[in-house]
Amino acid sequence: MAVSVDITTTMTTMWNADTAGTWTGSSPDTFSGFQREGTACLGIAVSNETVNTYTTVTSFNATQRIIYIWISPRGTMDTTANGGIRIVAGDGTNTVAYYVGGSDYATPFTTGGGWYCYVLDANNLPTNFATINGNEALIDWTAITQVGVGFKTLSKSLGGAANCFWDIGRHGTGLIIGGGTSGDPGKWSEIAADDESTASGKAYGIIMEFQPGVYGVQGQITFGDNGTGSSHFEDTDAIIVFMDTGVANNFYKIDLIGNSTGTNVFIQGIKTGSGDEIAGSNGITIMSGDPSVNVDLDNVNMDTVHWYAGKFFKIYGNINLPTDTTSEIAGVIFDQCIQVTPNKCFLRNCIFSNTYSDSALVWDGSINIKNSTFSSNSDTIDASKHGIEHPIAGEYDYDNLIFSGNDYDIEFSAASGDLTINAVNGANPATYNITGGGTSVTIVSPVSLTLTNLPNNTLVSVVKTSDRSVLHQENTGETGTEVVYNYGASEIGLDVDVLFMNINYDPNIGDILDFTLPGENTTLPISLIIDRTYIE
Repeated sequence: MAVSVDITTTMTTMWNADTAGTWTGSSPDTFSGFQREGTACLGIAVSNETVNTYTTVTSFNATQRIIYIWISPRGTMDTTANGGIRIVAGDGTNTVAYYVGGSDYATPFTTGGGWYCYVLDANNLPTNFATINGNEALIDWTAITQVGVGFKTLSKSLGGAANCFWDIGRHGTGLIIGGGTSGDPGKWSEIAADDESTASGKAYGIIMEFQPGVYGVQGQITFGDNGTGSSHFEDTDAIIVFMDTGVANNFYKIDLIGNSTGTNVFIQGIKTGSGDEIAGSNGITIMSGDPSVNVDLDNVNMDTVHWYAGKFFKIYGNINLPTDTTSEIAGVIFDQCIQVTPNKCFLRNCIFSNTYSDSALVWDGSINIKNSTFSSNSDTIDASKHGIEHPIAGEYDYDNLIFSGNDYDIEFSAASGDLTINAVNGANPATYNITGGGTSVTIVSPVSLTLTNLPNNTLVSVVKTSDRSVLHQENTGETGTEVVYNYGASEIGLDVDVLFMNINYDPNIGDILDFTLPGENTTLPISLIIDRTYIE
């Protein structure tokens, strides 16, 4: 399929298997017609025996990169525990064959034609291996100079024909996804299609399509243009699974980049609603098969970041949302994830549940969250899960934040000070846990001043009598008849002036001057007088 994305790899090719080259332990032949990439692959006959074979490669630091090799085992392979399929690595002195697969391997990264992309991560090595030279414990993983493959079969090769094949081998971290336009944006299916290609330089081994709309990933995916150009990636209705194929925790990640000259856009899902009621539909789900995954949606050079609907599921690495105040995260579920860092993005109508951390979300002074739910953040063993963590003392508003089934709704972890929470617009926090050196937590349900009987298009201002600073300002609009001012404990007893402005009414009649905000809900009917001297 034609693709609009522009894919750059962060990978280095060790061999492309289009020619045989020199291998220790075997003399492979080249085969074409069923190769995974390029013009040929390599193969050998492994006849009821074990063969380990490797070649010299340019030295690289394997502690920072993953080894990816395409392998097609067509013999009767032994189990993983017995080393049916192996990746060989060495530093020139110490050479070891690590058992990465076999007849019982449960989570292969595969594509058509019986090819599997196996990985070896120096930070998460298999426990079973065979030492070829030297000492496995002494391998210098910062200077790997030998890489290869190994096979153990349980039956004879029919007619002595080759039955074990391998193709392009790389080391690296993943893909950078650029390209796309607003009229033809990049999509997850295009990345998988490009990876599945057998053309020279393709077959990355990073993303595969299990079935339509469901993708397996075994590497890092970065979106945006890291040069001077633009990019546009926008998709719906996809499930992205970071596979458990042997990589270490926190290697996997979704990341954003950008630049100061182009326009870089990243949108997932479809926006529904407007204002504080923004939610979404047809979202993207990101989940992990087990390893920790990091999600970093914050980059100052990314022009647009919107994520609507969908789910982050079992994301045990960092979840860092945008600091750009124009970025929108709405209608998203964060379930069984690490604590979410919201930063300054516009965060609406989200659900935070079953947190993997002590608290589902961390609060800071720049947060912009409303109309969201914190539920089932509970641990039957430790009883120490929370909805929101406050590491800083102060007074904050919870605007329609709904809590249920948490061990504690609030965690106050500051080193000192007091925390006051004003529960407004239906917010219902009820429980808290002081885990730091703070003194107290006070949950205040707001007091409301309701002004009724107002004409349409009346501007209402509540200002402090002392310094004329505006506490609340609202226009009743085309159909409005009342204004509700919710205020917290710190404003009870404050002297205010309530001012009304309507072009059709006398500006000096109806103002409420030097009014003391009461400690209980109050309703005041307002009587404005039509300005008969005004001619429209």
